[in-house]
Amino acid sequence: MILLSKVALRQALGDALANFSKTLLVVFFLSLVGCFQKEDNGDKLTLLGGLLYVNSPRQTGDYNCNTFPSPVTFAEFQNSMDTLNTSVSKCSECHGVNTAQSNFIITNYNSVLERVTPNSPNTSTLYFKVRPGGAMNVYSNSQVNQAIYCYITNGAKP
Repeated sequence: MILLSKVALRQALGDALANFSKTLLVVFFLSLVGCFQKEDNGDKLTLLGGLLYVNSPRQTGDYNCNTFPSPVTFAEFQNSMDTLNTSVSKCSECHGVNTAQSNFIITNYNSVLERVTPNSPNTSTLYFKVRPGGAMNVYSNSQVNQAIYCYITNGAKP
């Protein structure tokens, strides 16, 4: 009788763990789906939570914002973008006033502010795009990434 109870207990625990695993899988999938929200204009994806990046290894961030480049104001940020980007294609060539791809103008403070969460680069769309693995990383370099990271960390001030 005791042996039967142990078998039944094992079966019940096995079923509970299987259901728990399925529940975790569903929650994980839903959280991934919920990370991005498609805008009405269909031009861009807005990062809502940064679940994937925030929970990933910090191999791309955590720059020392006490060293150069560490822009505080938007003017310093603009200067960093102009001087540090050694790519053949600079950010403003595709995201300038006359070329605003994805409705993003890197030279406009309000446009930049729509894509950053001040003091939180790891949940900011702009940093998410240029960091290693991001869609725009091919046009960036470590100094540009640090400038963006530190500008956001420093509060993304006007």
